[in-house]
Amino acid sequence: MRTAALTTVIVAAALAAAACTSSKTGQATPTSGRTAASSVSSSPSSGATNGLTGLNACTLLTDVEAQQVVPGTEPHLDQGEMGGTGTSACQWSKQATNVEGTGGVTFSITVRPAQGLKDVVVKEGAQRTDTMSTAGRKAVILKNNGAKYSCFAAVAVGSGRVDINATTVRGTTDEMCDIASKIDDFVEPRLPTS
Repeated sequence: MRTAALTTVIVAAALAAAACTSSKTGQATPTSGRTAASSVSSSPSSGATNGLTGLNACTLLTDVEAQQVVPGTEPHLDQGEMGGTGTSACQWSKQATNVEGTGGVTFSITVRPAQGLKDVVVKEGAQRTDTMSTAGRKAVILKNNGAKYSCFAAVAVGSGRVDINATTVRGTTDEMCDIASKIDDFVEPRLPTS
């Protein structure tokens, strides 16, 4: 039921973004690794009151749950503070089933205690939609943010946020948003309430 609800929110957000003739743009910043996750380096502030400080992104989705989202997914890779000082990043991948890249998917979760939704970097050509998650949190959805066939969801947690990113080289952006939605179904109940 939650998957259907968040999928509905993401689809509605996608339709709203597609109907828009202009898009917000932000400063493009290079990202490391294979994902198109937003990257703004910042140290956690001592005033952060969101419960995210010290939360390991790899604890928000188990490998068994990752397999439920994308069958064939390999065990997670703890990327530590790849998203900047004070962050926690975790990545899962499913290898392509052929040389064309069919079936290959990479998805990640990044915990950002010192960065809120206002800090999300929107790259040229991305479609941004401000929305609410099924759990009632403010959220930002970015389609094709730095990579074709990608979906990025940032969910507000107090003054911080948790990013969910899914990308592929063969498939559709909507398929990636469906994956992000399914991941969110596991992640949001584990987030602090602040």
